[in-house]
Amino acid sequence: MALILFMNNGFGRNNPGKLKAKKPNIIFIAIDDLNDWINPIELGGLPGLKTPNFDRLKKMSMSFTNAHIPSPACAPSRVAIMTGVSPGRSGITGWKNPDWRAVPALSSLLTMEQFFKDKGYQTLAGGKIYHTLSPPRAVINQSEAKGWDYYYPSLNVPIPFQVRAPESIISPKNFKGVQPEYFTWGPINLGDEYMADYHIAEWAKHELSQKRDKPLFLAVGLTKPHDPWEVPQKYFDMYPLESVPNLEIKEDDLEDAFIHGRRPLHRFIADNDQVKKVVQAYMATISFTDAMLGKLLDDLETTGYLNNSILMVWSDHGMHMGEKENWEKFTLWERSTRAPMFIMAPGVTKPGSTTNVPVSMMDMFPTLAELTGEKIPEYCDGESLVPMLKNKSFVHEPAFTAYFMNEEGGTNSGDGYTIRTNRYRYIYYPFINLEELYDHDIDKNEWNNIAYKPASKNIIKEHRKLLSDQVPNLNWKNEDPKGYILTKDGNVRKKDYIKIADLKNMKWGL
Repeated sequence: MALILFMNNGFGRNNPGKLKAKKPNIIFIAIDDLNDWINPIELGGLPGLKTPNFDRLKKMSMSFTNAHIPSPACAPSRVAIMTGVSPGRSGITGWKNPDWRAVPALSSLLTMEQFFKDKGYQTLAGGKIYHTLSPPRAVINQSEAKGWDYYYPSLNVPIPFQVRAPESIISPKNFKGVQPEYFTWGPINLGDEYMADYHIAEWAKHELSQKRDKPLFLAVGLTKPHDPWEVPQKYFDMYPLESVPNLEIKEDDLEDAFIHGRRPLHRFIADNDQVKKVVQAYMATISFTDAMLGKLLDDLETTGYLNNSILMVWSDHGMHMGEKENWEKFTLWERSTRAPMFIMAPGVTKPGSTTNVPVSMMDMFPTLAELTGEKIPEYCDGESLVPMLKNKSFVHEPAFTAYFMNEEGGTNSGDGYTIRTNRYRYIYYPFINLEELYDHDIDKNEWNNIAYKPASKNIIKEHRKLLSDQVPNLNWKNEDPKGYILTKDGNVRKKDYIKIADLKNMKWGL
């Protein structure tokens, strides 16, 4: 996820970057894998989760409680956000696209940081902005060198060293089944200063203290709460296991929906009686991230940047915690697509205001351009949210998300698409011709697929049109979905549905 701060034309007396230029500074902070559990998000907030700094952020900004990501995985989501080009147009709907410049729609455009560098900004980045991995997992950074004047710790190794919890805690020998690599959780008996995100925040503090003669675009990419969910013990102590809430989960929830290839992970967690411990670990990791956000906000305030900045906070995707028999993301349901976003623009936004209109993280690039007085690039697929920030009438397009999906068993795969309108979520999997429709007025958990109900006929027709506007050349087949049975009353059921407890083939698919 990410936090964006935009500076308006005035600069505080304590601001070390006392500029002659009138352009506002931009500080862009990405926070990874944060779902909508944080308390300021009215829809979906988890009872008992402690996030005082997100509460603090809400009081100073406009919060978007129905914001959605372009793709439910780090790589495609961040490429879309930073280039401004939707995955429906670029075709980047999965995470295996390291050379995204080879895609025709992205070959020659200016990315967000390149756009502002071209406008005279000094561009600095640290941590995870585009998709990154660092040792010991792998070395990946999908960000280009030409957009940044400096990258911390380095462009090639973009994340500081991260300590791990003891092996005996995160991978006990008595676990049944195969534990996915790096999908681990457990406390670290060290302080915050041993965490990678602490050092990223410290680097940001240093940059905020420097004098400079150009407007600043500062991108700070925090790596948590992405797994592994291993953070200092004090954050686990905030959530004793007996206080961890039970989540709303429907048994056999996939019988009328797409059956993804990630159910083996759900079985692994359940078979080892780890559900509460995994939820506890994710809560602890969110609270650690909240502490790092607080550190950044403190430094912004101390240096004078906070008082004259435009601030936006967003996440690159949501997170399942057992819902839909899934953990992590990689789906087209609300749990994966909805994520936090906040904007603070002094003189524009009303502190503590909120909106539940569906918007997209794709809107950040054009919003940033307009707020800084620049012309919005023609290739940006998002919409500027400035009218919404000013509390003016604004009809937003449906929030669009795309991802390359794998069906359980690995027999069918392909791009899937979803749009979120004010009341409905509509999903289409063209490779099996399956549609899903959920009425959020009465089904916030998306438990009942009503796509084939007679009463949904006109709603489906309307949403097909809205989706086709987002995806060129998208077609629908006039036949039943592959592998599903439709009843006369409009129910849809998977043929030969296998309950998760009866799964024999535990083959993985992402």
